[in-house]
Amino acid sequence: METSQGFLVRTPSARRFCEQASGDWYYLKHLLYCKRDNTMSSELFDEYVEHGPENKLELIESRLVVGNSLLGSRLLLRQLLQGWSPAAAVALAPVQLWLQALKMRYGVTVGNDDIADLSLHNIGYELEDLRGGYRGDEHSHNGVRQYLNTSLFRVAREVGGNALGRDFAMRLGENGFTPDAMFFTGTGLNRLCNYYLNGPAELVIEVLRPGHEHADRVIKRNYYQAAGVPEYWIVDPRSRSVEFWSRRDGVYLSQFPDRDGLYRPGSVAGLAFRPEPLWQDANWYGGSLEELFFLEGSQQPFESIPHIQEGAGWGSLPFVPDLQLEPAPIGFDQYISWCPEAKFEYWEDRPQIGGAAGVRNLLGMLLATFGLVDVLNVLPPQSWIEALQERIAQEQQDTEHKAQWWHLVRQAAAMLRENFGIVRLGVIGDLVRSQPLNYWSDVTLVAWDAPQQREYEIYQALSGLGDSPQMRLLDAERGFKTAEEQQAIAEQLVPL
Repeated sequence: METSQGFLVRTPSARRFCEQASGDWYYLKHLLYCKRDNTMSSELFDEYVEHGPENKLELIESRLVVGNSLLGSRLLLRQLLQGWSPAAAVALAPVQLWLQALKMRYGVTVGNDDIADLSLHNIGYELEDLRGGYRGDEHSHNGVRQYLNTSLFRVAREVGGNALGRDFAMRLGENGFTPDAMFFTGTGLNRLCNYYLNGPAELVIEVLRPGHEHADRVIKRNYYQAAGVPEYWIVDPRSRSVEFWSRRDGVYLSQFPDRDGLYRPGSVAGLAFRPEPLWQDANWYGGSLEELFFLEGSQQPFESIPHIQEGAGWGSLPFVPDLQLEPAPIGFDQYISWCPEAKFEYWEDRPQIGGAAGVRNLLGMLLATFGLVDVLNVLPPQSWIEALQERIAQEQQDTEHKAQWWHLVRQAAAMLRENFGIVRLGVIGDLVRSQPLNYWSDVTLVAWDAPQQREYEIYQALSGLGDSPQMRLLDAERGFKTAEEQQAIAEQLVPL
């Protein structure tokens, strides 16, 4: 079965396993193959699958931390740039700022007019060793994590709470963590917002990966302790052991199961945990599913935990990262608004995380995390020079490019009116702004009377007009729109 992402799932059993594996590339590598046009994309695919960072995107001390370390952040940055090209990053900051970064890093002074003849091929460059950012051997990590989440979710409501996995952020001050599993009540210690949990969960669980022990046992334990997480468990699949840490008088103290083999967390009344079934791999993906968590005493009447309609959400802030020569802080609201779901995929011969918008946002946050001078170390210097040369050349032809795009927009508008009966149309985005088009520019059409039941037909029709520029249609009256899109419709829309 071929999908739009270019993957082939070989068998029905493989498809079931794919769903159970929740998109983790260690497993998917054995089930899927990707369309590859050349050797470079094949090598990048293998590198991304075998040696990419863990799919975990967190905000720690105002920096985007990938897979538990800044080495993981640098590794993801390099792999994204290899797949999307350095031009994808160069488009996000002013040319003059990049030229200053080159001067500080390599001692070259050059202006816009001189860069066309500049070459840094002879400058010595050694590729950074980023192996410390690898996700590490699986050692049952994903099976154990899924088993924990499934079992905890089954009983969470019976003890008056809820459980979520690592795609949901927990806000601790200005930090955003995504634990492998957590239980919360939405009252007292924490409040459930639409896109994150505000405050410490009553129970947080991290599953160790080899090579990441320091992150979970030291760094995160210190943060969780300081922020008031009452119970923190560290599950180690390799040693088949669980460390139980309970916060007493502001300090974590090591705890142990009772004589009956059950551990009863003090922060969740009526909950008991039996770790033994955790190491039976038949339970990991919905086999016999012997329960890990038990309800003791009377069941609590379930009441739905209300979502607090406050705080940031995806797209609630315009994407305007503060990019400087040195690292610049990322705020929690920016992290929530810009950071895509940590679903690491691969199609169109390059890494994909939340589509083009997600990759663009991640690149912006990674550039802010390291600063432009340090970012130059991720790839050879000549690749940055060529990206800058390409950008300057494109900007010099911006008038011609915009004229071509406007011609396509009028073609698209005529087609939408004739084939789909859409009357009121407009266009927003970079095409109607005074700034030059850039690597991330696309055409965003806006319609007020598009037939909702023919949405996919419209998508296919717009795709049939060509690959460049990418065209998409927003429904002005229905569907989700980012704050940036809403503002553009209100203030910048050009009727067609």
